[in-house]
Amino acid sequence: MKRFLSLLTLALAFSISANAQTTYFNGGHQDAPLGFVLGYVNKYWSTDMNGSTIKENLWGQEDKRLHGFQMGVTYSPCLPFGLGIDTGLFFEAYISDSEVVHEAGYDNFTESNLYIPIHGMYRIPFNRDCSLSLYGGIGMNIVLSGEYNIESYYIGYDWLGGRPYGYHETFPAAYQAYDEGEWPKSFNLQWEFGAKLRIKNFMIGAGYAIGATNHKFYRKESGDGWYKTRQNKLNISVGYVVDLK
Repeated sequence: MKRFLSLLTLALAFSISANAQTTYFNGGHQDAPLGFVLGYVNKYWSTDMNGSTIKENLWGQEDKRLHGFQMGVTYSPCLPFGLGIDTGLFFEAYISDSEVVHEAGYDNFTESNLYIPIHGMYRIPFNRDCSLSLYGGIGMNIVLSGEYNIESYYIGYDWLGGRPYGYHETFPAAYQAYDEGEWPKSFNLQWEFGAKLRIKNFMIGAGYAIGATNHKFYRKESGDGWYKTRQNKLNISVGYVVDLK
């Protein structure tokens, strides 16, 4: 892991010193390394146990996922021959109105995350402002909060104006117990790969993450240790990219 991070740091240093915004081949491609991204994400937990794989959401419902969105800033400088790094800082929010949440007496569940990718990247230019970037590396997800919510509604009547009015408010009623018992850990390290297609100042991308952290959902029958439970994630994003010059 230390060797991998050292290589990425070295690539960043070379990219800056070489003024990596421009690659002088295939039409003189002009890089746009800074991007603003909005995307869809979902995640689930996968456990290999006794020859079968259990895929579930936060509450143990099989073949269900936690759905949400991400927004943030990405930075992807590269060297003139296309090798570079892909990193950034993102906020992710997930929301669920699962029947498990309703049966517990809540209206929905929301979770807030911080996401930091650290990828190696290779960029394939097609012309001056169109390229395909392939990436792979690690990602870190850190849970900031997980809240079960109850929504309150009130409807009144404006006697002076003759019109009905109302409002609603959402407040946290309980918190998810991360890092306790058989609940997920608040920190997740993951191996990631994906691709981004840039056309002028617009970008679309997709990626997949395979968890490296063991969240320890299930103890082995012998009582000696835990089965490996991974947190996996899918993301699909769109963005607007710019040249730092």
